[in-house]
Amino acid sequence: MVNWYDTKSYSFGELKDLDMKGRRVSGYLSAFGNKDWDGDIIVKGAFTKTLKERKGEIRFLNQHDWKQPHGFFDVLEEDEKGLYFVSNPLIDTSYSTDALKLYEAGIMKEHSIGFHVIKDEYNTKEDTRYINEIKLFEGSNVTLGANSNTPFTGFKSMTKPEVDKELKLFLKAYRNGTFTDETFGLMEIAIRQLMKQSADLAVEDYKSLKEPFNDTHEGADVEEKEVEILNEYLKKWQKI
Repeated sequence: MVNWYDTKSYSFGELKDLDMKGRRVSGYLSAFGNKDWDGDIIVKGAFTKTLKERKGEIRFLNQHDWKQPHGFFDVLEEDEKGLYFVSNPLIDTSYSTDALKLYEAGIMKEHSIGFHVIKDEYNTKEDTRYINEIKLFEGSNVTLGANSNTPFTGFKSMTKPEVDKELKLFLKAYRNGTFTDETFGLMEIAIRQLMKQSADLAVEDYKSLKEPFNDTHEGADVEEKEVEILNEYLKKWQKI
């Protein structure tokens, strides 16, 4: 786990193109003008100095893991949208090959940056921090809007249709894919979390359809119904 610099992931740090044969990926590591979960906005021009000074040193990593470098970037530049990149051909390692397969399966589709903030300013009225200059160390592929602790926390902010869609993608890739044991292990964790999240959201849907609980709704009956819904959903997804 990295702890000597900050990481930020973006649902809008998306994949743009994938060349499986050439083992190249292109897209955005971050975007300008979008307020993230931390209340931060990266301003256009924030990467100008670091790209000038460190462009050849910035790595492309797998899930922010310095032990799993994909290589460097052929293109790394700011445009009107954000920090655009085109990777070198990903090196011929099992984890890079797994990443390419996850891109192809539609599971890997977002990116993140590892950095230090050099200049920023806080707007108290907007409750927003504007990041004006960044020292960039690396850009990474991430499974789902990852943070620095786990690649799967992005599930918590998803709606039930979004969770179910991702779950189907993970299940299909898990059952039909050829990944390393490590990647299969991570996918199994993700699948279990997605199944639980889908079930929890089903319970919330059930509660929202009921009248506000009163004396006629005993707590034990409510809990029993919740358990029933959870079990039904878990059985459903296990059969798919």
